[in-house]
Amino acid sequence: MTSTHPETRLVVDGSRCDGHGMCALVMPERIALDRWGYATVDPEPLSDPLTLARARRAVHSCPAQALTVLGDPRSSPGELDVEETGRQLRCITVSPHEHK
Repeated sequence: MTSTHPETRLVVDGSRCDGHGMCALVMPERIALDRWGYATVDPEPLSDPLTLARARRAVHSCPAQALTVLGDPRSSPGELDVEETGRQLRCITVSPHEHK
């Protein structure tokens, strides 16, 4: 069994979330919906392989592609830049051609 990196986290890009709620059905222990139906994500690291697998399933269930697993060993390096503001994470998608 493989262990996850201690900084592997699930994050939501609020500017992309359309409030479909599919992610919360897949991973209700980490994803809640606010009163308008938009996803809010528990910022704690994904600490075990089962939780990481469920987070990946939530990412793939999102029709708006608003979720990302940061620090996932399966993702390509340089795929995302992240700004941390307090407890909120905002993801900025960067095209491979723009990344230096």
